[in-house]
This record gives sequence, C-alpha cells and structure tokens, in this order.
Amino acid sequence: MEKVEKCDIVIIGGGATGTSIFRDAAMRGLKACLLEREEISSGATSHSHQNLLGGMRYVIKDPDVADECARENEIISKIAPHIVSPVKNYFVGFRNEYTISALDAAKYVGVRFKIINANVAFKEIPLLNPKIDVVVETEDKNINATELCRLNCISAVKRNGTLLEYTVVKNIEKQSYNEYVVFTNHGRITTRYVINAAGAWTNHIANKLEITLPLLYSQGTIIVQKSLSPRGLQYFHEPGDGDAYIVHNGFAWLGTTSTTINSPEEAKPEPWAEHYLKDKFSIILPKVIDQETIRAFVGVRPLLKTTNSLNGRKQSRNFQIIEKPKGFFHIIGGKLTIARLMAEKVADKICEEMGINTKCTTAKLPLGD
Repeated sequence: MEKVEKCDIVIIGGGATGTSIFRDAAMRGLKACLLEREEISSGATSHSHQNLLGGMRYVIKDPDVADECARENEIISKIAPHIVSPVKNYFVGFRNEYTISALDAAKYVGVRFKIINANVAFKEIPLLNPKIDVVVETEDKNINATELCRLNCISAVKRNGTLLEYTVVKNIEKQSYNEYVVFTNHGRITTRYVINAAGAWTNHIANKLEITLPLLYSQGTIIVQKSLSPRGLQYFHEPGDGDAYIVHNGFAWLGTTSTTINSPEEAKPEPWAEHYLKDKFSIILPKVIDQETIRAFVGVRPLLKTTNSLNGRKQSRNFQIIEKPKGFFHIIGGKLTIARLMAEKVADKICEEMGINTKCTTAKLPLGD
C-alpha cells in the first residue's frame, strides 16, 4: 500500500537554497518536508567555489546583490563560525578606472574591505605578478557548503521537519485551490504549498505542471591544482572568466568558465578550459600556467533570463521568486552566500498567505540549533 504523508510545505531540492528553506519553514512552526533525489548538497552547491562572498565582485554590475552578499556574509559568519574560514581573500589587480570606481562603490554599498600595501602582499605571496599595485582584503572566505546544508537539515528535523533523500519526484498534481499531491518513488505527499528549489533542474519540476520558466543554463568549469598562494585570490577587474583562485587545504580551485548549454544534462568540463583558465589567471600568478591540473569539475548556474543575450555573464545574479500556479513557488538565481535570505523571503510569502505572523529567526539562532 502506498504511504501517504501530509504536510504544510514540500520543498524540492536539497542544496543550499532548499535546505535553508527547510530550516526557516520548520522554525516558523510549519510542517515541512524536503525531497532530494540524491544526497543533500550533491548538486550545484558542492560544485561551486564554496566561497562565502563579501560582495566586492558585484559592486558595479549588481549593487543590490553586493549589498545582500555583504549582509549575509556577516550573518553566516556569526551563526556558523565553525564552517567559515577565518582566512580572507585578496582582490588583486591594477590601479585603473574600474578598481577606483569599484572601491568607491563598495564604500557606498557597505561592502567591507581593507587596503593592503602591495609589498606586504608580495612578502606573503612571492609568486604574485610584481606589477600588481592594488591589493584589497575582502570578507570573501571559504565555507563548507555541505556542512551548511547538513546543519540546516538538523535544525529542521529537530522541529518536526521530514527529510527524504534519494526521493525522486515522479509527478505533481494540483487537486484543488489549496492542495497539491506530489508523487515520488517512495509514495505520495499531500501538501498545501510546493517550493521548487531544484536549481538547474527547476524546469524539470515546473514541467510537471506544464510550466516552463525562461532559464539560461550557464556551466562553469573549475580546475584544481596545488596552490601557489596561502589564501584565496581574485582578479580585481570587471567580472569575467577565470577570476577566482580559491584555496582549500593547500589546493587551488581556479575558475570559472561561463558556457551556455541547452540543459543541465549536457554539463561536462570543456576540453579547452584548463589552458584557458590558466591563461586568464596568469596575469595575477604567472606560474599558474606551469602548475599541473589534478582534476576538473563543473557546475551549472540556472539563471533567469533578464536580457536577450545568451551570455551568462550578461544576466543578473539576483534571485527571483515566481508563484505559478497559486501555491507553487519557483525560486531562481541567487548565490550560495544569500541562500538564507532567499529562504526568508519565500517563507515570508507563504506565512503571509497562511495568515501566520511568526517572524524569521534564522539570522539570529546558531546554525544547527
């Protein structure tokens, strides 16, 4: 006999966004159920740079995103200090119109940074390009993204949340004005609300209700090599490919590319990415070209198309919440850094519809409690 579950809210997708929504909903007293087709954090969340952004990258192009990153960086650093590295990134580059404008914009937006004497940086990182004359320490730092997702789930399960890993959504039916039935490989779940937080597979879920969202799939390849720097480095210029050299336990994750693909199933490291990424970043660390590549991996950014361009770099990194049909929310875009904020906003919408006045507390309580 088929097992039947009932809950207030079903969340589909166990990455940073989905697990953050799971935590927020449960902490507000909602009976929440999270479905993940594999293990928690097995998708795009674990295939990113796993860097808690400070906002400097977006101060010119996406100042609202920069502000969100700066605020959420501070929050996550306070509620989960044990999964955030104390070692901060350097943004390094050359004094020009962009770097001057970006630092002015950072002050205006509220992005925190500290100017570092270039000679100090050269002593710490002797292999830096000696022509570099701008070094800025930002709040960008490593985060254990898998642990972030795990702790979100611990918080939710403590509050009667139900976590179902290895659970595949087979179909979704709208039964009435305020009820959905979600059919899975382990049974069916009746719920009032569905949140589609499936990341690159958002349209796979939306299609089950004959809905297609205007998404652009941008894949990013990251190559891994032994690090030439004790801390993460980012090329301080207009955002582009091969800007970030994020150091994890003595290994540098250099990326990314931005290649538009037709569907997430097509994602695989581009054969030209190794040389391309090394060449791009050699303006910062010249010897990166000679450093052996240990492996490469790829993640997919599902971006809501805000322009007619097929170039992922031209699309905003902001997030959007789309309710279509009533009671079915799709959450698109955003960054790992602002997953908690994205969860707060979608939970606010559901609580408002349900007439629940419970406020969000995820920014104050320690992660995992």
